Amino acid sequence: MANSAGENSPFVAIITGEQPGEILARDDEKQFALVKSLHPEGAIHWLAIPYEPIPSIEELEKNDRARFLELVEFAITHTQALAESYPLLQRGFTIKFHFGGYETVAHAKLHILSVE
Repeated sequence: MANSAGENSPFVAIITGEQPGEILARDDEKQFALVKSLHPEGAIHWLAIPYEPIPSIEELEKNDRARFLELVEFAITHTQALAESYPLLQRGFTIKFHFGGYETVAHAKLHILSVE
């Protein structure tokens, strides 16, 4: 599922420790991570990502629906678990993802945003 663009993903570099980034939660068995966005669109903006460099969430959903749904579950479960430490999340949160040519970074991801 990976392509050459995905192999240069900054998210892979954050997961491996080659680039700085704040990892809030990780599951090494399922190979998912929850990281803070470097370009937040709200007071809280996190990204749930698979370790492997899949070029887009659309490709993940199309080629491995079970893994896509596991990523959604990971995002919800870990965001709910962290909500106690982040009061803005206690009011709720939004999960969004992009289909089509909108990907700004070629890596599958779900956006977790605080409700504002």
